[in-house]
Amino acid sequence: MSEPDFTELRKRVDKAEKAANDCKAQLYEAAITAAMTSTKYGHVSAVAREAGMNVQHLRDLINKAHPGWLAQASEEREASKSRRKTA
Repeated sequence: MSEPDFTELRKRVDKAEKAANDCKAQLYEAAITAAMTSTKYGHVSAVAREAGMNVQHLRDLINKAHPGWLAQASEEREASKSRRKTA
């Protein structure tokens, strides 16, 4: 039985790892973009579920990429709720 070519195997692993990281970055960017299309309650959670990721992780990514957006979305939801109650 011949010995495995560790150099070749390591190259294949590195290539696969880079491809996986690129795909993960694309997934994160798409999830952030999709989550920010609505300020409705539960929208970020729904996007996280669809993307197969933890909602808190998505919230952290959004906060890192767009600081303050989640707070602004919450304020918009509360203002909308107040308008509905007074109408």
